Amino acid sequence: MGVAEAGNWPGATKSNAEWFPTKERALAQGIFNSGAAIGGIISIPLIAYMTVYFSWQMVFVVVGVVGLLWLIPWMILVKAPPGAHPWITKEEREYILTGQRGGDTAVVSEEEEYNPSTKEVLSRKQSWGVILASAAIDPIWWLFVAWTPIYLNEVYGMDVKSIGLYGWVPYVGAMFGAWFGGLLAQNRIKAGWNTDKTRKLTITLGCLIMLPSLLAMANPGGPTTAVLIMAVILFGFQTAIGNVQTLPSDLYGQKAVGTLAGFSGMAAKLAVVGLTSLVPILTADGNYSSVFVIGASLAVIAMLAVWVLIPKVEPLKKL
Repeated sequence: MGVAEAGNWPGATKSNAEWFPTKERALAQGIFNSGAAIGGIISIPLIAYMTVYFSWQMVFVVVGVVGLLWLIPWMILVKAPPGAHPWITKEEREYILTGQRGGDTAVVSEEEEYNPSTKEVLSRKQSWGVILASAAIDPIWWLFVAWTPIYLNEVYGMDVKSIGLYGWVPYVGAMFGAWFGGLLAQNRIKAGWNTDKTRKLTITLGCLIMLPSLLAMANPGGPTTAVLIMAVILFGFQTAIGNVQTLPSDLYGQKAVGTLAGFSGMAAKLAVVGLTSLVPILTADGNYSSVFVIGASLAVIAMLAVWVLIPKVEPLKKL
């Protein structure tokens, strides 16, 4: 599952860079990311229901088969990049290709784009800003994806049916956060903000929403309050992550976007492995406070990585 998932997100980031000008990328990424949230809203009560009546093996089979269905429209609709796609008009093609690198009046050719080698990508501090930000922020999402059902069971004694009633709520916040982060970025760019100011302030806003909410999870009170706070956390996460994921296409040409997105995704998942491995140790006594404090610290690190290591979000040039 990990190998398959790893192809999806960098591929989506690269596709986003190919099909959308800079001013629309954060919204496109937000709509894409909201799919994961919508999936959580639907799947948690549905899987809880299936678990009651079917074996856990059958649950995996059904989810796996359904997950393949997206390939059908993808292979039919996204058959070529916009420069060569047979279904779009000349006007649509010009609109898509214009402003690909932050401008609104000129198309940047492949020759003018900065498409460095992997070694060059990893030699730039801006790349490490993206990698570190991804490694810091991504575990916050997976903390709740992986541990929300276990948390609700251990802290509030919920059974599978009760978890199905409560567990979908945080994903509603995630869905709205994905849309909000994308719409906010698009609105600010249309208002005249540059890419640097837009990306940094939207990412910062998302992290600042997460910070107090994660600390509040140390003592949330009842289960209803807990899942509502989780919804705020995931709202902030999705506000930030869509803009973090557009950074590779803001910095590099289309041929290098997938490279940086892949490295940042790898770093993110390694960080997830680390935090996920720590959770059972830190919560052995049933207290999750330390885990949420770590999550708050990660939000601060993600914010600092963008501000410190990426002095200005703009297309890089060869050194």
